[in-house]
Amino acid sequence: MKLSEAIKKLSEAGIDSARHDAREVFMHFGGFTLGDLISGDAACDSPELAYAIERRAARYPLQYIIGKTWFYREEYFVSEECLIPRPDTEILVDYAVKHIRRGAVFADLCTGSGCVGISVLKNTEGTRALLVDISDGALAVAARNAAHNGVAERAEIRRMDVMAEVPDEKFFAVLSNPPYVSDSAYRELEAEIYHEPRLAFVGGDDGADFYRSLTPIYKEKIEKDGFIAYEIGYDQGEILIEIARECGMRCEIIKDIGGGNDRVAILRL
Repeated sequence: MKLSEAIKKLSEAGIDSARHDAREVFMHFGGFTLGDLISGDAACDSPELAYAIERRAARYPLQYIIGKTWFYREEYFVSEECLIPRPDTEILVDYAVKHIRRGAVFADLCTGSGCVGISVLKNTEGTRALLVDISDGALAVAARNAAHNGVAERAEIRRMDVMAEVPDEKFFAVLSNPPYVSDSAYRELEAEIYHEPRLAFVGGDDGADFYRSLTPIYKEKIEKDGFIAYEIGYDQGEILIEIARECGMRCEIIKDIGGGNDRVAILRL
């Protein structure tokens, strides 16, 4: 298969990032460098590469095909057991990296691949973290990522249903990218989403079930100068402000990179 043929196939499948995705597949399965792919129309007769292009054309996520992705400053393994890390979540991580004090203990609820907690550990000094999830498969991925990024000794990975169980520990910060898509919005998402675990997306009628359940519990679990930080949906800022108010907390809403949509809620006592 030629690179130009792969790009054409992906374009015809409605994939906006056809050129990028085809190049990634050729680099991963064909051993090409980016320079090889820019300078000419590379060709590869690998059946594995051809199958990867077929899967991508069928709207199977590129990250699952390759088995890994980059997030924040780190490389992460991914599988269908966990949500694919996304750039918007880096806003949550960046806030935590800048505001968690040296040597603090924090929690990452609904950790999935572990990308939030692991990137914070990797970019802070002396911190330790509890990473929890209800999915055994996701926790296996998180454990692999913690080892891959050199923070396994500072990360405790624990199976827990955060809607029904509460850790005994207290934390300087509680971080979470919980399921926050509404039932109705989930039905309108792009095709690739439906290969990712539904459990990691849907948060009830308005997407806010986890925030309502977790906030009154974890306000008692943070130190007096600590904070809760959630990733939130593009229009959920007002909901989080009201949830915080009902729990006797202050809430700051951080916008996304473009500045137009709600992305992170910071709750403090």
